[in-house]
Amino acid sequence: MDDIHPAPDSSLRRYARTSALAMALRSGMSHWLAQRRPVRRILMLHGVGGAQMTAHDFFRVVSWLKSRYRIVPLEAMVQDVLAHTPAPCGASRSELAITFDDGLRNQYVIARPVLEQLGVPATIFVCPGMIESARWMWNHEARARLRRLSPPALAEWARAAGAPVISLEGVITWMKTLPLQPRRQVEAALRDATPGFVPTPQERDAYDPMNWDEIRACDTGMLSIGSHTMSHPILPTLTEDEIRHELRDSRTLLEAHLGRPVDLFCYPNGSTDARVHRIAQSIYRAAVTTEEGMVTSKVDPLAIPRIPATAHLPLLAWRMHRPWA
Repeated sequence: MDDIHPAPDSSLRRYARTSALAMALRSGMSHWLAQRRPVRRILMLHGVGGAQMTAHDFFRVVSWLKSRYRIVPLEAMVQDVLAHTPAPCGASRSELAITFDDGLRNQYVIARPVLEQLGVPATIFVCPGMIESARWMWNHEARARLRRLSPPALAEWARAAGAPVISLEGVITWMKTLPLQPRRQVEAALRDATPGFVPTPQERDAYDPMNWDEIRACDTGMLSIGSHTMSHPILPTLTEDEIRHELRDSRTLLEAHLGRPVDLFCYPNGSTDARVHRIAQSIYRAAVTTEEGMVTSKVDPLAIPRIPATAHLPLLAWRMHRPWA
């Protein structure tokens, strides 16, 4: 009988991949491959200061990027894209913009001082409705409350709510598919199931939004503010009137507080469809998504891809060449 060779253990595959990425970084291959391409890049970050991106990690990542790329304001990059200006390439010439989603306070407390110290520009996309109410985004609150439920309690609550899955992240994913009012009803049921919920200091560090003073402080000098809707809904689940309210009122409120035009937008969760795209095009000059990719000459200005950030430098270096890695 022929010998049967089992598939390599997943831990072995991970080790091999990690080793290959580290070698590509040390040898300069990752950077060489990235710099050869005449494209622009936009880095996508969310919270800073947690286990996945500590303050030290963030400083190290931004310092590394600054030494290898020409980091430009997103506004300037969008202007060049709309003008069809060719993307520069080559050592220290390839352009990179840095963006943050959600308008979290840790972006003000931790990221802002690092960016200012290093002289690096960035854009932060915020939800002004969350600032007005000083509330967490709905998915952050739901995730924290679900963590308070024991596995049996989570399973019981999920069945009662009509969720097709019982895992925490599975429930969050399911909630993202619901229309606005049904989703709010599920949120209310979750609050009823967790009446003693009190955020931990770690959760507040992760999820608290900036206030208006902090938002205004992040719209001066090296930093700028963009729109991320009023309340971070999943836009394709909304009616057209609801989509217009989320996009138009967010811009109006931000402009009233910042005293300048706000015409850059970021789709919550990266979720869009033909209706959302059409309405966004009528309100904003350009918009970024969560789709992994680089900014080429053929990019749709209302669907600009980005590169997910990671604290693991070998992987980040490779993503500059292969954003979906």
